[in-house]
Amino acid sequence: MAAVDEKWPSRQKVDAATMNRASYAPIQTLANPPSVRATGMTNDNVTGQTPIVWKTMSPLGGFTTQDRINFKPPVSGMYWVTLTATMTTPANWDGLTDTGTLLVQVGTSAGASSQTVLKGFTSTKVKGSYQAAHTSGLMFLNGQQSIWTSIQGYGGTWTKAKTGNPEESLSAFSAVLIAPDATS
Repeated sequence: MAAVDEKWPSRQKVDAATMNRASYAPIQTLANPPSVRATGMTNDNVTGQTPIVWKTMSPLGGFTTQDRINFKPPVSGMYWVTLTATMTTPANWDGLTDTGTLLVQVGTSAGASSQTVLKGFTSTKVKGSYQAAHTSGLMFLNGQQSIWTSIQGYGGTWTKAKTGNPEESLSAFSAVLIAPDATS
């Protein structure tokens, strides 16, 4: 859904249909933008890079997925994307010399092509603690791409955090359209 990209000369009369396409249609899209929220990472143990499979997802405005890994946006545009994953540090850490990090990534894929766009990692490393890796930023998505998330643990086996909190509150992914007329 793109607005009209027209240059209007000074004092030109503009009809209602042109004004509607240029102003009303984009505002309607942003009043209830396409978005997706996925929660509850199902990955139990992480060592190498692996796709994140989400337990639940709430799509609005046409987002689709077949595997809860790859999410296809309904329209092209600029999306605000966030990803947080919480894991427990590896048991073999001593807190001083044996350490590592938890890395999360968000990327796009279209056919056989895949590209990482956002990355985030843990900056604090405390033995036996829960660590959250987070990233967020703007991503342009076109109608042929899907968006994916992955997690990678370095320095041992990272395990899903086992707390009294529901897992949906510890790890989440979201994408929301903020500029429907954006182009790459």
